[in-house]
Amino acid sequence: MSFFKRVLRLLCYSALTCLIGAIPFGIYIWVVLVHKEAIAKFLNLKVQSVIDVAIILLVFVVIIFAGILLECDYENNEKKKLKAGFKQITNSESQAFPWLAQQFSDYLFTKDEITAANLRTKSHPAIKASEQVSAIAKEKRTLQKQCKMYEYQLNFLREALPWLDDYMTVDPKEAYNIAKGQVEGDEESYEKYKSWLSPKEYATLSTAEKYQRALDRYLKQPKNDWEAGIIYERYIGYQYEETGYRVEYYGATKKKEDMGRDLVATKGNTTLVIQCKRYRAEKEVHENTIFQTYGTAVMYQLEHPKQTVHAVVITTAKFSNTALDCANYLKVECHEEWSLKPYPLIKCNISKTGEKIYHLPFDQQYDNIRLNPKDGDCYVYTVAEAEKLGFRRAYRWQGTKNQK
Repeated sequence: MSFFKRVLRLLCYSALTCLIGAIPFGIYIWVVLVHKEAIAKFLNLKVQSVIDVAIILLVFVVIIFAGILLECDYENNEKKKLKAGFKQITNSESQAFPWLAQQFSDYLFTKDEITAANLRTKSHPAIKASEQVSAIAKEKRTLQKQCKMYEYQLNFLREALPWLDDYMTVDPKEAYNIAKGQVEGDEESYEKYKSWLSPKEYATLSTAEKYQRALDRYLKQPKNDWEAGIIYERYIGYQYEETGYRVEYYGATKKKEDMGRDLVATKGNTTLVIQCKRYRAEKEVHENTIFQTYGTAVMYQLEHPKQTVHAVVITTAKFSNTALDCANYLKVECHEEWSLKPYPLIKCNISKTGEKIYHLPFDQQYDNIRLNPKDGDCYVYTVAEAEKLGFRRAYRWQGTKNQK
């Protein structure tokens, strides 16, 4: 509120104070005027001095009460503005919350203006510097609002779509390909293995040595968050397969369209919709993950009414207390501190035509292969072990130009 507006409001409230206090003020003036001689004698003052003091006191009291009313009114107005602001935030149709971003940019702009004013009014004024600060502040105001809007929108999306965190550390090109579902073709070539094998190794090593060396180096290679998450999902899937479940690897095959279903494990009429979170030990799984898993499990139940569907969340870390409370109420099964341990990674599958084929973790179809131990399918640790059992690499993975 500007200075002149506040003065005008002060005068208005002074008049209102006099009107409200007409009776007590009238009694006060009557007492002073009727008994002015006695009061003057008691205070050892002149009669006119008593009248002057009475008037000053009266004006002072009026100003004090008017000021109190003014501050109360100002506080009420600020509360109304704040409530209106909250209403604008809660009813906002934009994920970026532009009103809140505007308040933030206005606040920073005001701080810059105060800095400019201090430069103008200091003992040795810096007028030019003050003008530069003001000019920059005006430019920053719009940029800060836009920046804050982007921040609010990103945070909104990360809360609404938790799987976005998996893409945060992925190479931009790779993240784009993952999001679009674009992957390299199936054709076997050195290009596929150049990250793990030299041209000479690829050309001269035997099949078993070549693929085992590629697998060993693949496992030692640093992984981004998305890749690490997929590895953890595969491990959990393997654990459930070992207990008789048939597992679909939604997170790896559906990518951003997995709807929070990293794994779907089925045994008889029971289906587990599982979400896996590979977090650092100090990080907690929060209730938004519980809500998402519960919601996608309900949807899966509606899609498969004959199945009994349960929601499950598994993590390497711990759950927050609120997450556990929500999970308990919604009957979401939670497993914490389920760490990743070494396990056999090579999938050996017997096809419908009887062909015995093994698949490595970096093969495109790896996560689409569903093993059934009753049919002779199994996991093994080494390529040599797979070949000893009579399994071979799929023909489509073998190059014809580089092999005799």
